[in-house]
Amino acid sequence: MKITNYNQIPQPIVRAIQKNWYAGAGAQHFCSVTDLIKPTKLFVLARRHQQELSREASELIWSLLGSAMHKVLEASETGESLNEERLYATVNGKTISGGVDLYENGTISDFKFTSVWSYIYASARKEWEEQLNLYSYLYQQAGFEVDKLQIIAVFRDWSAAKAKYQKHYPRQIEIIPICRWSVDRCEEFIRQRLAQMELALHLPDDAIEECTKEERWQDEDVYAIMKRGNKRALKLCKSQQQAQAYMKAHKDREKLYLESRHGEPKRCENYCPVSSYCHYYRDLHPEIFLKAI
Repeated sequence: MKITNYNQIPQPIVRAIQKNWYAGAGAQHFCSVTDLIKPTKLFVLARRHQQELSREASELIWSLLGSAMHKVLEASETGESLNEERLYATVNGKTISGGVDLYENGTISDFKFTSVWSYIYASARKEWEEQLNLYSYLYQQAGFEVDKLQIIAVFRDWSAAKAKYQKHYPRQIEIIPICRWSVDRCEEFIRQRLAQMELALHLPDDAIEECTKEERWQDEDVYAIMKRGNKRALKLCKSQQQAQAYMKAHKDREKLYLESRHGEPKRCENYCPVSSYCHYYRDLHPEIFLKAI
């Protein structure tokens, strides 16, 4: 994968990003834990088009800062802790690997530089749970005892002013406990994911099933009840029937109208490195690809 710098960030930072860039488990292993929790289509397209892909350096700054955090943690390592120790396990004849940020006294911790939005709306909690439980599986297979899983979230957009006045606003750093799975559940998850990935690897790009709404980080469609002259919706409804019932009962119903709002696939639009190879994204934005022909 090529690292570009069209946004012209300073070269020392670009060089650090290029040196830091991690592109997967390596040729000797089938996949990493990070690969296992990716949507199947994203995993296959990324692997298949690895040499053609590029990432803008400015998009990887938070990844670089995360690595800087790991260096700091390594300096604080004690005889009872492990930092960035890479472990391996073989399931269905496939070797998977994973590196945990911190293992200490039976607790696996993963540090996340993330947004307050992702914490409040729990947009990434499912992936966090999968990731840490797969790390737990690797550690248990290696003979380590695991009693507790947690995310240590550092909020990159944290605001002291909002923390002071908003009731559910997080602290600048939050420890988020993660539900533990049984070993059997972990193994079943791994087997299912490996089977899906193996099947998809033998299919043409466009024949691979598109990501689910959840994997696309896409909100549900809503129906906005608008009042003529107002920019903001009076009410957002999950169904057209609910919206029409509300409008019918409203005293100003003659001034109201309905606006359909489709949930944005946030991952596709802003975070997917292989969107240009994905049939779903091409169908979503035909105007972009028609220009390129």
